[in-house]
Amino acid sequence: MKNLVRVQSIDRAVAILECFTENKRELKLSDIANMLDLNKSTVHGLLNTLKYHGFIEQDEINQKYRLGTRFIVYSDLVLNSMDIINISYPVIERVCEKIEETVHIAMLDGTDVVYIEKKECTKSIKTSTRIGARIPAYVTADGKIILCYLEKDKLKELLPRNIKKLTSNTITDKHQLLESFSDIKSNGYAVDYEETVQGLVCIAAPIMDYNGEVKYSLSATCPTVRMTEDKLKEYIDIIKKSANEISCRIGYRG
Repeated sequence: MKNLVRVQSIDRAVAILECFTENKRELKLSDIANMLDLNKSTVHGLLNTLKYHGFIEQDEINQKYRLGTRFIVYSDLVLNSMDIINISYPVIERVCEKIEETVHIAMLDGTDVVYIEKKECTKSIKTSTRIGARIPAYVTADGKIILCYLEKDKLKELLPRNIKKLTSNTITDKHQLLESFSDIKSNGYAVDYEETVQGLVCIAAPIMDYNGEVKYSLSATCPTVRMTEDKLKEYIDIIKKSANEISCRIGYRG
């Protein structure tokens, strides 16, 4: 990367595009020139070139510039090419090697979470799961970390009237469950301690897309006999950082 050759005019064109933000959707020529500390003539030439290619548009009345509709075409191409499985697998493989426990990527489908990718550990006592397996979202860390980001009305629709008790630790009180989602969201992770399967603990963190919406989760599952307080803290940190890495890879900029 040290010997990377850069073209000044392209650097400046990119800098112009980056002047536009949510709060600065339209800008005058003088605004852009001042922001970049460039001559108006230089900026004008670059803007005209970007206009020609459809990356910049100009209002005919106030003469202000804005991002062009050409970006819509390319945004669709980028978004459609983002394969969460291919993007996330190197990360979950690394996490699995580091903590030596089974790691998953899951997504919400209706009222269930579905495992869409996994990397199993090689220990004799391990969590064996199946890609495509479905679990009620409200009992597992994967589901809870996605559910807690939903609007309350949507959340209430998804929770069943009578919550089935899968283990002695399953939370069946709807009010208690809804209250727990607030803490989960604040903490940035969820822990399912034998709520789904007796003898298993699961730690999950959210994977956010380019809009900041939580569409997937990253989790690690391991037998409770191997879990200690120190390990739990360590795994939470690893899972949160790794989920954030995947989020950035699929376009999250938070």
